[in-house]
Amino acid sequence: MKKAVILLPTFNEKNSLEKFIKEVFAEEKNAPGWKFEVLVVDSNSPDGTFKLAQELGKKDQRIHALSVGKGLGVGLVEGHKFSLEHLKPDALAQLDADGQVEANVLPRLLKALNEGYTLALGSRFVKGGKNQLSFLRRIFSLGASLVTRVLVGPSDIQEVTNSARAFTPDLYNKINFDRLPWKEQTFIVQPAFLNEAILAGAKYKEVPLVFKNREEGYSKNKVFNYTYDVITYALDVRLHKWGVNLPLFKITRRAKTFIKFALVGVTGTVVDFIFYKLLINMGGFPPATSKAFSTEIAIINNFVFNNFWTFRYRKTKTNIWQKLGLYNLVSLGGLAIAVLIVKFLHELFGDGFFYFGPIRLAYNTLYFFATIPPVMMWNFTVNHLVTWKHQKELASV
Repeated sequence: MKKAVILLPTFNEKNSLEKFIKEVFAEEKNAPGWKFEVLVVDSNSPDGTFKLAQELGKKDQRIHALSVGKGLGVGLVEGHKFSLEHLKPDALAQLDADGQVEANVLPRLLKALNEGYTLALGSRFVKGGKNQLSFLRRIFSLGASLVTRVLVGPSDIQEVTNSARAFTPDLYNKINFDRLPWKEQTFIVQPAFLNEAILAGAKYKEVPLVFKNREEGYSKNKVFNYTYDVITYALDVRLHKWGVNLPLFKITRRAKTFIKFALVGVTGTVVDFIFYKLLINMGGFPPATSKAFSTEIAIINNFVFNNFWTFRYRKTKTNIWQKLGLYNLVSLGGLAIAVLIVKFLHELFGDGFFYFGPIRLAYNTLYFFATIPPVMMWNFTVNHLVTWKHQKELASV
């Protein structure tokens, strides 16, 4: 009799965990030649998930519990490592405990290993599989699959993002974890692990599953963040395949907040530029005065987007009106920098036009764009450190 250890990474799954574990063990009868054990790997759930797993383990010796740091990748890697060291499995399997994938996929995954494959992937995109998510999330999963297949490969694997997998200990031990971004708090570990498994020589097969909405709680998968990570990771892998050893994924992960801030800045720049030109051409204002008014309009635009998107998850001690006041004070510094730059350039070069091939550009347009880099750096740095400063950082002052 061979042993399969099914790893269940959890975060706030207390309400569904016991029911799902029962469903896992119920599938043992459909996997002849295999006996099941379950390892619950919890990432510091505040709802008591780990305590429940421990209590279940006291009642059933087939259930084990492990507490690890935050992040899906940490849970998966540390969990499988624990299994290999302490539980001695013949197969390592994993499923999310949130009810999105039914436990009945386990016999199909283990059957693939019996057939000689070293990696079995549960897939909603092969014959017999079903994707029951909302339309927008279906588009996302298809898009993630397409980007990964085109840039990373292999092209014949259709499912790259879900957690339902089984593989041999031998394959797991061949994975290059120095390249795998498993310590990042992101779902990118799924396509990244698949890529590293292929590089390690995996013989793989996809088996059908039904993918549905979570039975409890809400999805932890933030679509923008995951889309961002999938694209940057895929580009990173492609560059390395072309011989360009640039750690693009790590760089963009560290710069994510700045990039979001910059994207908001683009919308603010458009608003700023439109009002800047309107006030000059239709209002008759001089460039420096026009810049002062247009920038204040852009400040309000940027605050709304930054508060509800860029820094949405920052925990601070200030309410929205205090943030708005701080943001305006910080932006006054940027406004002063912009006005001084435009004033200086206008005094130095005056009014006129610059020809770029057939395109005629007014000097005041060039003055406007000259203000963007220094103002953006000022605004991001001070707002990052002051307006949306983390509560734990404030508490330590």
